[in-house]
Amino acid sequence: MVVAEQYRNHAGGHADAVVRLGANDIHREFVVEIKTRLTQATLGAAVLQLKDFPQKGLIIAEYVNPNMADRLKEMGIAFMDTAGNAYVNEPPLFIFVKGNKLEGIPGKQTQTRAFQPTGLKVIFALLCQPRLIDAPYRDIAKAAKVALGTVGWVLTDLREAGYLIDMGVRGRRLADKNKLIDRWATAYPEKLRPKLFLGRYMADQPQWWENAGLHYLQAYWGGEVAAAKITQYLKPQLVTIYTKEKPAELILENRLRKDPKGNVEILKVFWDTEYNRPQPDLVPPLLVYADLLATGDARNIETARIIYDQEITRLIGEDR
Repeated sequence: MVVAEQYRNHAGGHADAVVRLGANDIHREFVVEIKTRLTQATLGAAVLQLKDFPQKGLIIAEYVNPNMADRLKEMGIAFMDTAGNAYVNEPPLFIFVKGNKLEGIPGKQTQTRAFQPTGLKVIFALLCQPRLIDAPYRDIAKAAKVALGTVGWVLTDLREAGYLIDMGVRGRRLADKNKLIDRWATAYPEKLRPKLFLGRYMADQPQWWENAGLHYLQAYWGGEVAAAKITQYLKPQLVTIYTKEKPAELILENRLRKDPKGNVEILKVFWDTEYNRPQPDLVPPLLVYADLLATGDARNIETARIIYDQEITRLIGEDR
């Protein structure tokens, strides 16, 4: 395995490594995405990052459970783990091993405080509102809905990780935004999103959302519905709503009934500012992107790529 700084994706990101697999006169080369933990929440980001490279992709993880192995095989994504599980289908080379158990306790991915729940709120605010980076700490804290003291240590962590440059009298700026966006989208569904969950409901009419209004209720479409409205590419199966308060009126008007397996999920708004967005009743595109990746669904991942190209690239700007 060799580190592959020369392998870059369209957003300017680097592959983690390159591996070359060979037997006899057969050789195949792969760009590698390394994940300590591979879950449904992190799968979408890993797959999308690999698809951004023109070369064939390979996920290397500490452990891939049998269900995840089958899912990756169905998606045509090559993988290997430290327990000996693997899938590679590059004729005449074919490998598929699953079910090997990992001995010992899987290691935990090291995360700085900036990628814990409150830190993710601050990063979200800074990415969606670039002018905030030079704002007083009090303004950043208000926009992110965090305590004032949180802002200081988040900025310190970002600086130490190479994502923030302090230029003295010339102010501050975010650096390596493409990687920062990737890390935020990967951490959000595992660290912050579960804490926002307010309930799951069932709607009798699958297309009810097409004629439902949200903005006057201080609520916004996220996930698949927001993506459908932006791209016209996706037919939503799961309706995601972010709200400042539990929308009792919306639930009653649209006859939503509580159901843990329902097709409507309601989450709490975690920001306190009006961001630029394609439509006033949608969450910011960065959140739509993360919601789609968190599903691990192949079509949602493809739609996330469209969202990235149409909306997210402008957040990267000169740091691409």
